[in-house]
Amino acid sequence: MAKPSPTCSLCGAPVRPAFRLPRPEMAPDLDLRPGEPARSTLTHWVQNCYCGASAPDVTRLPAAAGEALQSAAYAALRAPGPAGPFLRWAHIATHLGQTADAAEATLQAAWALDDLGPARAADAASHRLEAVRLAGDAASLEAALRQIDILRRAGAFPRAEAAARALEGLDEGAAAIREFQLGRIAARDTGRHGFDSVLRPPSRRPHVSHGPAAGKPGFWRRILGG
Repeated sequence: MAKPSPTCSLCGAPVRPAFRLPRPEMAPDLDLRPGEPARSTLTHWVQNCYCGASAPDVTRLPAAAGEALQSAAYAALRAPGPAGPFLRWAHIATHLGQTADAAEATLQAAWALDDLGPARAADAASHRLEAVRLAGDAASLEAALRQIDILRRAGAFPRAEAAARALEGLDEGAAAIREFQLGRIAARDTGRHGFDSVLRPPSRRPHVSHGPAAGKPGFWRRILGG
């Protein structure tokens, strides 16, 4: 028996299957945008339904998400553009109380605008600042290091510097990232940098030169590979 085609949980319309991100083969950016080949698949990360719903998987949206689609604010987000799907999903996630998902989607909207070049840099910066607001205080080393990069790329240099200088008791890898960021902040650099700009050899593989960080679980294992 053929497997049923996926349908939107809000309206029942058929939708494409939820996208499965390919395994990155290159180091991620310092704000954790994945490396290639995953990086170039960004426009496929959010499903869009005819009813206007947008989410990574619209087949799993609860009925309460439908309320968000009726707002004037949501209608304004339905204009064409690469950031739209991410901002619509952020709006729905906020309505559902899923602020972490909303923050992530808002950052992804900034990434989508990055791909359009300097003409949309101001809008991308605005989305980055909103992503930081939604995320709130960093609850982990990973979140703190990521937030520093998001703030720097948004041009919020005093906030980025304060966040970097507040980090203490860092291992070798985190200390290297902190010092790299402070240098970029001093240079007023809002550009993109990958983990392989800081942690060499290529950061997706552990290496003895990374010291204790290479053997740590969680964040460093995911960044360094292995």
